Amino acid sequence: MPTIAENLHTVRVSMAEAARAAGRAPDSVTLVAVSKTKPVAALVDAHAAGQLHFGENYAQELREKADSPELAGVVWHFIGALQTNKAKLVAPRATLVHDVDRIELAFELGRRVGATHAGPRTVGILIGVNIGEEPQKSGVLPAQALALAREYAIVPGVNLRGLMCIPPADADPRPHFERLRALRDEGLARGLPLQELSMGMSHDYVDAIACGATLVRVGSAIFGARNRVAG
Repeated sequence: MPTIAENLHTVRVSMAEAARAAGRAPDSVTLVAVSKTKPVAALVDAHAAGQLHFGENYAQELREKADSPELAGVVWHFIGALQTNKAKLVAPRATLVHDVDRIELAFELGRRVGATHAGPRTVGILIGVNIGEEPQKSGVLPAQALALAREYAIVPGVNLRGLMCIPPADADPRPHFERLRALRDEGLARGLPLQELSMGMSHDYVDAIACGATLVRVGSAIFGARNRVAG
């Protein structure tokens, strides 16, 4: 069975090839290793192999890992649905929150972000877009995203940086990735701060890079199958 370091190497090579095939520099795409439910030891192995960015899906797990001395220097991302009352756990620790889909959450993240020894800080946010307009999914509808982006961009304590999506399951992801990129490009043309596109996971990150992703969220291809947690 390949080691975490070997898996990381394979993913990085694949990412670089996809970027070059799209006429992009390999360093234009950031790999976020999705480490939810994985033990600290697994993250330490990945960090030792040069992985800097890690993504967590559970607020309490992010707090525990981010506060671990073994993982000092890691850049933390929060990915997925976040309850407003858990913002206090995420905002002081995460550099980027990938799925903000309501203004109340943006304000609470900004209120809870805190400060460092150098003074006040901000937390980056991405607007979660329900790109497939699926009724069972959260996220803002594409038609609403840019109007909401103007509101998010002026929330104190947060730094709007872009858009994210998860395409419908069992569908060709490329049209959805292309739609999100077009939406981002339209936003940039309007002067909105939407430089980042978070899209693509273990099974479709190559397609996402081809369509312009700047952040890919890869978990099982690095760490293996997800460990189940109670609840």
